[in-house]
Amino acid sequence: MHIGRRRMDRRCAWARGGRHAFRLERVVAPGRIMMEAMTATATVLVGLIVGSFLNVVILRLPQGSFRSAGSRSHCPKCGELIRAKDNIPVLSYLLLRGRARCCKSSIHWRYPVIELLTAFAFFLLYLFHAPLTDGYVPQLPTLARLAVDACFVSAILAASVIDLEHRILPDAINYPGLVCGLAISLLMPGLHSGDWVSASGALANAPMASLIDAALGAGIGAGAIYSIALVGKLVYRTEAMGLGDVKFMAFTGAFVGPQSVLLAMLLAVLVGAVLGLIAALRSGDPRTPFGPFLAIGVLAVHFYEQVVQKALLEDFPLWLQTSPYGLPVMLLVCVLSIVALLLLRRIRLDAGDDDSEYDAPE
Repeated sequence: MHIGRRRMDRRCAWARGGRHAFRLERVVAPGRIMMEAMTATATVLVGLIVGSFLNVVILRLPQGSFRSAGSRSHCPKCGELIRAKDNIPVLSYLLLRGRARCCKSSIHWRYPVIELLTAFAFFLLYLFHAPLTDGYVPQLPTLARLAVDACFVSAILAASVIDLEHRILPDAINYPGLVCGLAISLLMPGLHSGDWVSASGALANAPMASLIDAALGAGIGAGAIYSIALVGKLVYRTEAMGLGDVKFMAFTGAFVGPQSVLLAMLLAVLVGAVLGLIAALRSGDPRTPFGPFLAIGVLAVHFYEQVVQKALLEDFPLWLQTSPYGLPVMLLVCVLSIVALLLLRRIRLDAGDDDSEYDAPE
């Protein structure tokens, strides 16, 4: 899982200040500051609008009504069309004090949270890719990469929230995401410049090498999750993971590539083992959706690959070997995990929940 030097330099240049928007030696004209400020503001506003659209996706996709419900937003309680002035991201929620104008029913807090979260994510993407202009001239390749990352993050956010609420990872997100990942790898070969085939120079055709890396990322991601699901089914004699997770990793693997998808899965398993166990103990149900943890792993590796790799594959193993607390901590974690799993099993048996009756959703 050695990461190519070019890829690490490309993704982590901001950490060395190489791509930071506000480096003093690069910001020399007031006009440039104004252009970057306007670009950042526009990025946040677009994030708010996209967040509003994601709320529609999150609401309608699980119901199968995304196309049939029409293009106009309507109240989910009474069905009345929502006026344009009541559909402004965040602001309308505040002005209406969380109540629908038509029927006075409460508006779910998720709506402004998703809008703000998307806007914040877009702002972080702006900082990651800035500067986006050279004086008054937009840098089109950088803008294109920002747009791709914005779509990628938006799709992952929508899929994660749907998985949390409905325990499904919709094909309507996974399949188009996979196709887009493969297509973008052809159009933007730099997306996989540090991956196996592209970095090896085995193919002189850079777009084709990038496409192969994207396909490898999709195949390895899907295959690894499917293997885990098979092992879980053999151990627990029931579906341990739905096929939606497999398709989700195929989609995201096409974007991050074969090296990164394995690192993302490792991080997802570690985060899921901790947060998933806490969530399961609180709810009494061990069937915690795994999609959000996969999303955390994918996004962390996509933007901070060098940091994640160093922490998981270098710093943490070194701490286990050298620290007098390393072995006791690992043993304690193992014991607590076993006790927690047994407790969850007991809770399910007391509730009369038969594992054989559960069929993991897609």
